[in-house]
Amino acid sequence: MRGNFENSLSLTRFMLRRERVISSVWIASLVFCIVGLVPGMRESLDADSQTALFAMLGNPSLIAMMGPPYALINETFGALYTGLMLLICAFTVGLMNIFLVIRHTRADEEKWRYEVVRSLPVGRLANLNATLLTAVVVNVILAILIGLGFYAFGDESMGFNGSMLWGAALGVTGIVFAAITALFCQLCSSSRSATGYSFGALMLLYLLRAPGDMEIRIAGGEVITGSSEALALISPLGLVLRTKVYAGDIWWPIFVILGISVVIAVLAFYFNSIRDIDQGLIPARKGRAEGSSLMRSPFGHAFKLLRTGIIVWLIGMFALGYSYGTVAGDIDQFMASNDLWQGLMIGPTGIEMMNEAGFTPEQILDVIREAVKDLGYNLTELFMSAITNIMGVFALVPLFLFMLRAKNEEKDMRTELLLATPVCRYKYLASYAVIAFASSILIQLTLAVGLYVSAIQELANPEELSMQFLLASNLLYIPALWVMLGFAILLIGLVPKATGILWGYFTFSLFFMFFGRMNLFPDWMEKLTPFGYIPQVPMDEINYLTLGILVAVAAVLTTAGFIFYGRRDINAITH
Repeated sequence: MRGNFENSLSLTRFMLRRERVISSVWIASLVFCIVGLVPGMRESLDADSQTALFAMLGNPSLIAMMGPPYALINETFGALYTGLMLLICAFTVGLMNIFLVIRHTRADEEKWRYEVVRSLPVGRLANLNATLLTAVVVNVILAILIGLGFYAFGDESMGFNGSMLWGAALGVTGIVFAAITALFCQLCSSSRSATGYSFGALMLLYLLRAPGDMEIRIAGGEVITGSSEALALISPLGLVLRTKVYAGDIWWPIFVILGISVVIAVLAFYFNSIRDIDQGLIPARKGRAEGSSLMRSPFGHAFKLLRTGIIVWLIGMFALGYSYGTVAGDIDQFMASNDLWQGLMIGPTGIEMMNEAGFTPEQILDVIREAVKDLGYNLTELFMSAITNIMGVFALVPLFLFMLRAKNEEKDMRTELLLATPVCRYKYLASYAVIAFASSILIQLTLAVGLYVSAIQELANPEELSMQFLLASNLLYIPALWVMLGFAILLIGLVPKATGILWGYFTFSLFFMFFGRMNLFPDWMEKLTPFGYIPQVPMDEINYLTLGILVAVAAVLTTAGFIFYGRRDINAITH
């Protein structure tokens, strides 16, 4: 065993040197976004705003997206901030570690770097061991900075123990997903498939915890769980939320996640010891003796490369829409049992007067329903509008992946081989662009269908929700998606090495779709993302001129990207 891990520490130092820029940017960005938001939110949220946000935490759709409303246990600012931010931050840290492990394992094998390392006096398992040690170092640094940052900039409710637990929750999340990715790197024979399986595991574990979280209720400071709690405890993301940071500060989930990480890492080491270099335990599918007809054109070639990903993402988006649609049946129950949310609709004074008059929760709900009806819509449409708002931004993930495949093919020096034949580089880039733009429409349609199919089964009055309404709500986001795709094409054509900016902009857009419309920030900040110009039907009136301007901006960005792509060297990424 000692020989298998020989010179692991030397390799770890080497990997940390390679990570000094990428991981430093990740850590700095996360600390800036997570900790830097605390003072601003603390100053901008008065007592009434915090009361409104506490009420919103009990919304089933928000529980499905952000976790159980443990903040309602003591209703402090620290608990509120944790309820809004912990899950999405843990998800982002999981992504960071997937990329880190892939870079130093499967990607290095594909680029023949791993064979060079193995030619040196290093153990068979040293590279994987060094990769996981690097991930541990990066995540420990992140955890410490997050914990100290919260303690330094938080209020009196954010004590040292809870702050360090916040950081530890993110750190162990990164470690467990580093181990999961390392396992997939042994099973798969390419970095693309390993990345796909790792992303799939992250999304699956995110969705797996939702049913258990949605059954949790807080009554009198006590936590009431449901029969699906076991599903949430299976997922590391569900365990992270059970730490109840600033609302109990429970440490045992941290150690359970570390134990899970060790078990998965041991499996990864074992599989690494029995497989051949550049091979995976899951055998690669044998290629055809002759190329298919799709290979006769640039578009067919791009479609063949992306075909499986398109199918998988369409299925995943349907499942995402379907999962959120299942909470539609709980709208009435939630409204009838939540005094704070009722107060948001008709005012706390109105609620107090009706309670004094002896109104039952069901009668209060009828009053609210009539008030919303007078405005021209119903509670179900309000609920679905909030869901489509977030899913419209999530649709960017597959679209960016489809478009960035053109850059990745160039980075792996396969584009040069294709363009050495009579293939126009504009047609080559256009093939990926057409697929990405067309997929944006398909994905939005799929989300709408998934929501509708699930919601009409749960609603007591299915006529409250129409397919036409959901189609309109989802398709309205297409101009914003096209602007983001145009920006991606511009970066590929102008500065392909800087395409990582896209993921930062995506995070920014997602953040303001979560919180920007709660009036926590100035209106102009919401307009820094194209999604800020999309109306929320039925509350907002559709401005077709604004949508047309977004389409025009997308066209300008796309055209500029093609022009720059035609003028630059095709090997600009590798040199």
